[in-house]
Amino acid sequence: MSKKYWLLLFIGLPVLILLWYFTIKSNDYAIKFESKALLGEIVYRVDSPIFDKMEINNSEIKSDFSRVIQETELNAESYELIWIIKPKNDSISEVKVKVSNKNNSFKDRFFLLIGQNKFQKEMKAEIAYFKKALSTNRALYTVQLEGKSVIPENTCACITTNSKVDQKAFEMMKTIDILSNYILENDLETLGRPRILINSWNKQTKNINFSFCFPIAKMQTYPKDLLIDIQKITSEKALKASFHGNYMFSHNAWFHLLDYAEKNNIEVKSENILEIFKDNPQMGGDESLWEAEIYLPMVE
Repeated sequence: MSKKYWLLLFIGLPVLILLWYFTIKSNDYAIKFESKALLGEIVYRVDSPIFDKMEINNSEIKSDFSRVIQETELNAESYELIWIIKPKNDSISEVKVKVSNKNNSFKDRFFLLIGQNKFQKEMKAEIAYFKKALSTNRALYTVQLEGKSVIPENTCACITTNSKVDQKAFEMMKTIDILSNYILENDLETLGRPRILINSWNKQTKNINFSFCFPIAKMQTYPKDLLIDIQKITSEKALKASFHGNYMFSHNAWFHLLDYAEKNNIEVKSENILEIFKDNPQMGGDESLWEAEIYLPMVE
């Protein structure tokens, strides 16, 4: 080959690499880590993250829980974070965070190229902070899968409301006295522990509509109340799990049941999820011992 060819190759290849690096490459850099959590657990924690200094302006969850796209701010710089989550094996998930400076991408890439990556170290510190918070959060509850079961049938006095998934426990605390007073003032017979029925669940927005219910004895007619309606929870086949921990985290059992259903080719619903609470949070005590039964209905 001629010297001219080698000269063009010697000059052209680095130019092409730099062109790709500064103009075509989709992100400035990526940060990776692993977690002992399911995709849904990680995605919902990413959507409500715990960082040290970074602030979240917007967050968008993809429908299959494979990624979350966020607009963030750190040290007066605006970034786009693309979280890509996938299972490594049955117990480990892999997380890759693609980072792009929205306003000064060229500057960040240039400083990375010459080895001055202070801003990258700051972002890595934030992701490490999040990873530690995720691990701490995951240690606050346990989920034990019990396989196929049947949702217990009950007639219930209920209050129906809308909330975010992780706010349902607060909504329950706001209305438990209303339900309790209705039962006491009308001398109604209770037939089981309090429960919630998830009427609808938007996985991407985390919005749910749910009914908080007390099971009561059947009657010909029921005392009227503007806030309370009488519902019948029908019996149907379901997958069951036992949850232990603060009830504000009980929705994480849904992800374990969905994961079990997918791995065992079981078709399930994302509505009419039933949670039965065996402990009263108002009594305090060790939260790790609080127990709930979680039922995910199967498609028959």
